[in-house]
Amino acid sequence: MNIAILGGGNIGMSLAGEISRIKDHEVTLFTSRPEIFDERISVADDERNITFRSGKFTATYDIGKAVSDADIVLCTFPAFMRKRVIEDITPLLNPTSSLGFVPGYGGAEMYCAELLKKGVTIFAFQKVPYVSRTKVAGKVAGIMSRKPCLYIAALPYSRTGEIAEIIEDMLLIKTCTLKNYMAATLLPGNPLLHTSGSYVYLKDYVKGYHFPQQIYYYRSWTDECSRVICDFSDEMMAICRSLPIDLSEVLSIQEYYEAPTPEALTEKFHSIPSFQPLTLPMIHDDEGFIPDFGSRFYTEDIPFGVCILKGLALIAKVKTPVIDSILDWYERMTGKQYFLKDGSFGKDINETAVHQLFGIENADQLKDLYIR
Repeated sequence: MNIAILGGGNIGMSLAGEISRIKDHEVTLFTSRPEIFDERISVADDERNITFRSGKFTATYDIGKAVSDADIVLCTFPAFMRKRVIEDITPLLNPTSSLGFVPGYGGAEMYCAELLKKGVTIFAFQKVPYVSRTKVAGKVAGIMSRKPCLYIAALPYSRTGEIAEIIEDMLLIKTCTLKNYMAATLLPGNPLLHTSGSYVYLKDYVKGYHFPQQIYYYRSWTDECSRVICDFSDEMMAICRSLPIDLSEVLSIQEYYEAPTPEALTEKFHSIPSFQPLTLPMIHDDEGFIPDFGSRFYTEDIPFGVCILKGLALIAKVKTPVIDSILDWYERMTGKQYFLKDGSFGKDINETAVHQLFGIENADQLKDLYIR
């Protein structure tokens, strides 16, 4: 089977290393820096304390070479880059190809109308297979927190079972099917995790102030952060309950981390080894540390995460005071205005993938998109 992986960053590099060694697949990695990749790389499983060599794979900056003969294409690009890459590969993919997003959140499916008409199957992972960190670019990938089970769904839904079998065989991780594609795009992931803590750490930030030291994101996590994220999660769950789609497989942050109270969630986050090295995006200069609002922590998770939830809340007619507070804070920090106080669109809304921009204005139209 021909497998194309789009993106040579943390998760893309790890997937190339894993897939090429597990089965006799032809793996091609599309990356902007193919020259730094050897034909084999090392993958270090830090939790099991083992390192293995990958199989052979090809790294290229030729998108046509990567996808034209691909049976499966795995897109690992961040959400803000997906529109462009989907436009680039639409004329190149065969109708029998399948394009998957790792992970599924971010609204990439909204840009896939032409691919679906062409016959291409679109699918999404609810979560990434493992936490990935590049140890040496192009040479050594690192993985932690390997998932015991992956959850995916496809458009059209009838292909979901077949795709799940392929992914399970490809990664040797049990892969289960979700009830619909939307369940793969809504989860207590980065849009909640990255924005809730940032909001608490930086809600009173004044431009020009320098912190004396780097803030470690989860080591610094407090019960206040947990209260914000739990309230945010409650709003997301209220949205899910208010839509005419079975989203029972979308778990709250409390359910996902098995932490029923904010205090328990704080303790949980402090106990996860893969969380401890992660830092708040900051820029270091001679005076100290300032927040880096140009980080994909924000440029991905606000417009392609928080804003999508806000757009769905407007369709579902659910009030979202926490989401509104986070968006108001981000507007104060960056000037980015996605929604006005009355729920109408702000000047920067076209930077997002909210459903309304694609003509989906009500719950029935949402159902037509995701139940097919």
